[in-house]
Amino acid sequence: MKIGYFCYLLSGTGPRTRAADIIDAVATETDHEVVVLTHEPEKVRGPARVHAVSITDPLSMLRLARREFADADVVHVPINVYQVLFVRLVYRGSLVGGIGPGIQPTPFHRYLGRLLGIDVKIKVLESDTIWDETGYDTEVCTATIDTDLFHPYDGERIRELRRARDISDDETVVLYVGKLTEGQGAHIVDEMARLSADDGDIRFVVAGDGPMADTFRDRDDLTYEGFVDNKSLPEYYNLADVTVAPRKFDRTSNVGLESIACGTPMISTAKGDILDVFEDQKPYVWSDRTPEAVLETVRELASDPDFYRTQVERGHEVFDGMTLTIDSALETHLDVYEELARRR
Repeated sequence: MKIGYFCYLLSGTGPRTRAADIIDAVATETDHEVVVLTHEPEKVRGPARVHAVSITDPLSMLRLARREFADADVVHVPINVYQVLFVRLVYRGSLVGGIGPGIQPTPFHRYLGRLLGIDVKIKVLESDTIWDETGYDTEVCTATIDTDLFHPYDGERIRELRRARDISDDETVVLYVGKLTEGQGAHIVDEMARLSADDGDIRFVVAGDGPMADTFRDRDDLTYEGFVDNKSLPEYYNLADVTVAPRKFDRTSNVGLESIACGTPMISTAKGDILDVFEDQKPYVWSDRTPEAVLETVRELASDPDFYRTQVERGHEVFDGMTLTIDSALETHLDVYEELARRR
């Protein structure tokens, strides 16, 4: 079977990381022919045929896509319905759209995807019914967390990571990973660092980039790492004591799942699907969405060994029970590809 992928960007967290993981898994673990068109060819590690493309030369992209996808059994466009539109200009075969929230969920974009003939939409949750109600065939793939990367380190390695960053044993390290926007809660982390600056017992580490990046540069009250590739994030989760995600809304949170896979509790302020998914298991600690409330929750968690240990255990139990491994995600995607190839 020949499988084509068009994903202009593969760096970052969330859907792009999932796309890169799936591409590598299909290329590495199967005998299928894999061809990838992307602006970031260096992000594909598996033995695929990878072509670098650039939006500055759209005609060359179209010619390349027409040539490479002409005899594909299925093409998968993980991110952005406009990339689906681009592929549909030259390809009429079976097409998979999305990888989790990779396709925009607004009514306009959902119906555009239907018009373009997305055969199967990969969604995050069974309860995410807006796609089914719009007329899509759907398949659920919650996340792709590579447990060979995201796992707890031993104590000595954690101490080495902290010493390399001049973090003392008695400091509580609070980690933020994600886009630096108010929607993601970067402004709350900014204020938390200012509120606790005089105490000296909390170290904030910020990994990400975005519109608020200048807010975090050249500060004494936190360590700003800038953009960190997903493959390097396990070091940060392991050196941290707590991860915070002060978002408005969330579904399952890749950041949260990666953090608890590494044995680091996560504090969330999000509403939405994430509350329904984890209402009973409580793998994350929930807080009100203010700097004062999140900071107080950090202190409560860090100062109570029993509370902390319980959250670590809950995180591992929920993670193990959700079948979030690369192998399970690979099986889901291959089932979709093979069924569409049979239909064709």
